[in-house]
Amino acid sequence: MFSFRMPRWQPTRRRVPLSLAHVIARSVPGAPCGWVFFDGSETRIDTQDGEAVIIPGGAFFPREAHRFASEGEAQAEASRLNDASLCLDRPWRVRAASAFTVERVTAAGKLMASLG
Repeated sequence: MFSFRMPRWQPTRRRVPLSLAHVIARSVPGAPCGWVFFDGSETRIDTQDGEAVIIPGGAFFPREAHRFASEGEAQAEASRLNDASLCLDRPWRVRAASAFTVERVTAAGKLMASLG
């Protein structure tokens, strides 16, 4: 017989403009801009001791990062990631995405704001 399944409806996530967003990042000197940004993905691993460890997904540039509309929301997520992380030496921190804005000069000599 025939069967028909509707995919589960999920609300569309509104993308927060980078100029207003907060991101979660950690300092990594070897990364292209010196930071790795949390991209919203994670892999959960159960250790032999029975503990769950989260390995957060990372992005090299802020425009690729998962964006949070409020600092409080981002801080709660950063705390959750730090509590379940194996990496204690470089904790995840909340930063305003605008902190990574770089002024660049175009070929015509005009300043343009660029993120990354």
